[in-house]
Amino acid sequence: MKTILFTVGFGLVTQFAILAQSTEVIRVKGGVGGEKAVPFTARYRYDQFRPGKVLYLNGMSVAARFNYNILLGEMQFIDSRGDTLALADEPVVRQVGVGDDVFVFDRKKGYLEIITDYTTVKLVTRQGLKMARNERTGGYDQSTGTGAITTYQFYSSGNMSVSRLDGKGDLVLIKGRDYFIIDRNNRSFPLNKSSVLKVFGKHRPQVTAYLERESVDFKRENDMKKLLHYCSELQ
Repeated sequence: MKTILFTVGFGLVTQFAILAQSTEVIRVKGGVGGEKAVPFTARYRYDQFRPGKVLYLNGMSVAARFNYNILLGEMQFIDSRGDTLALADEPVVRQVGVGDDVFVFDRKKGYLEIITDYTTVKLVTRQGLKMARNERTGGYDQSTGTGAITTYQFYSSGNMSVSRLDGKGDLVLIKGRDYFIIDRNNRSFPLNKSSVLKVFGKHRPQVTAYLERESVDFKRENDMKKLLHYCSELQ
């Protein structure tokens, strides 16, 4: 089985900054290893595996119960024996439908959930868990609440377990999402002013005027929906 080692460095982050980015903060107790150290509702997109269907580029489709593992960035399903497995052959996956939601696979960014399809472009999002800080351990192995510059290491193996390799101290995670735009050629770009002007280059003056007039916040989903709706009407 393939084994991958993830090593990520993080600096000091204040509690105020954490809450400003996301309302969902998850604490993982120090010394508790494994994927299940993170609550199910934080690890997965849905509270349970839901009926869905994967559609491949060759037109074939397979039905199963799916759920997106946010922690590992995997689309998982329940097989006939009740085992949880990761969806394989991702480069030939066209899309995965889970309930009423649709995910498309990007070779670099992984699974992107479609929020709105404007025909010429799509607004999509990728959820993830971002490690914010650890809290140093004081006497009697109690966290002191003091943030420290630390490197966190996670181990991902074929059985989809994740173990924390550093020893002590609680780990603070933020459940957040990034937004992207997919153009008519199925290319995906981080959703920002530059990418919008690039995708809608033929209408740059109108788009620039809109951005100046409306003061679009690219962290607010409603602002992005209104922007892309306006731009798609120009096509």
